[in-house]
Amino acid sequence: MKVLRCILLSFILAILVIPDVFSQDTLKQHAWTVNGYLKDMENVIFTRIDKQWISGNLIHNRLNFNWTISPSFRFVAGLRTRIFIGDMLTSIPGYGASFEADEGLVKLSWNLVSQTSYLLNTSLDRFWLDYSRGKFQVTVGRQRINWGLNFVWNPNDIFNTYSYLDFDYEEKPGSDAVRLQIYPNSTSRAELTVKASRDARITAAGLYRMNKLGYDFQFLGGIFDGNMIVAGAGWAGQVLKGGFTGELSYFQPVSKSMDSTGILVAAVGYSYTFRNSLALQFEALYNGQQHTDLTSIIGFSENSSNALSAKNPFLPDFSFFGGITYPFHPLLTGSLSGIYNPVARVYIVIPSLTLSITNNIDLMLLGQVFEAYGPGMPFTNENLVFLRLKWNF
Repeated sequence: MKVLRCILLSFILAILVIPDVFSQDTLKQHAWTVNGYLKDMENVIFTRIDKQWISGNLIHNRLNFNWTISPSFRFVAGLRTRIFIGDMLTSIPGYGASFEADEGLVKLSWNLVSQTSYLLNTSLDRFWLDYSRGKFQVTVGRQRINWGLNFVWNPNDIFNTYSYLDFDYEEKPGSDAVRLQIYPNSTSRAELTVKASRDARITAAGLYRMNKLGYDFQFLGGIFDGNMIVAGAGWAGQVLKGGFTGELSYFQPVSKSMDSTGILVAAVGYSYTFRNSLALQFEALYNGQQHTDLTSIIGFSENSSNALSAKNPFLPDFSFFGGITYPFHPLLTGSLSGIYNPVARVYIVIPSLTLSITNNIDLMLLGQVFEAYGPGMPFTNENLVFLRLKWNF
C-alpha cells in the first residue's frame, strides 16, 4: 500500500536524521515522563427499577509515556488496560468482542483473557513519533487528529469521530496516519494528513486554519473512506460573550461526482458561562445520512465510537443537545444534559454529580436515560447508571 510505504519512509527518514540531531549536543535534554490514571467503575442497565438489572464492573488503567528524544523529536505512547467483570458479557451480544475492535492499519487491541463472566483487554491507542523544526512538523503513527470545533457533534472530524455518550474515554480514539503541519504565522496553520484503516480504506485531506475578525476559520477537502469526496468548513468565536462554533461537511461519492447524491452534515453550537460559574451549552445537528443502523449508533456495546463517522455522527435528520453545569461547592459539581431527535423520537437524559475527594481523586455518579418511541428502534426504554472512582497520577 502506498500509505504504508509512506509511513515506513517517514520512519526511515527519522532514523537518518536523529544521529545528526544528537551530534548537536542535545543529549542532555532527553527526558521520560509517565502519567495516567486508575479507575474503578460500577455500572448497571435496567428497563425498570423493579425489573432485572444487568450489572458490571470495569477496572481501567491508563499509562501515558512521553519521551523527549531531542528538541526536534518526541515519542508518545498511550496504553489502556481494562478488566471487565459482569453480566453484560453474556447479556449483550458482541459486548466482549467490542473491547478489541480496532479499525486501524495495525491491530493494537487484544483481549488477553476472555471468559463468559470476565475479560482482560489491553490496547495501544497512541503510538507516534513527532518531528518539528521551525514552522514544520510531521507526526507518524497512531495519533489523535482533532479537526472538530464543536462540543458534541463534529462533521469536520473526518479522521476519528467519537461518541459523546462514551464519557469514560476522555482521550478519544486515534488514527494510524501521517500528518504534516506547517505554521505560516502565529494565527494560521496548513495541514495535510493521510490515514489508513485495516480494510485498506484511505482518508486523505488537507486543512487550512486562520484567524480573521476575532474568529478562527478552517477549510478542508480531500478523500473520505476511500470512496467519497469531502469538503467542509468551520468556525469558532464569540457572540454575546458566549462561545459560538459551527462545522459543516459535504460528502459526495467519487463514482457519482457529477450528480446530487451527496450528504450534508452540519452542526452549530453555543455556550455561555455566567459570573456564578453556571455554564450552559447548546448544539444542533443536521445529518443528511438517512440509512443508519440505529442499534449501533445508540446501542450499548463497549466501543460505540467505532460505529460513528463524520458522515454519520448520530441519528438522521435533526438532533438537539442542551446542557447545564453548576459547581454547588468547590468540591462538588453537578450537570444535566439531554439529546432529542424528533424524527426517531429519541430522548436521552444525562444527569451527573462529581465529588473531588483530593487533588487527584474524584468520585462521579452519572446516569444515561434512553427513551425511544420511533419505528424500528432497538428498545423503548433503557436506563444506565455508573459510579466511578478515579485516581490520577
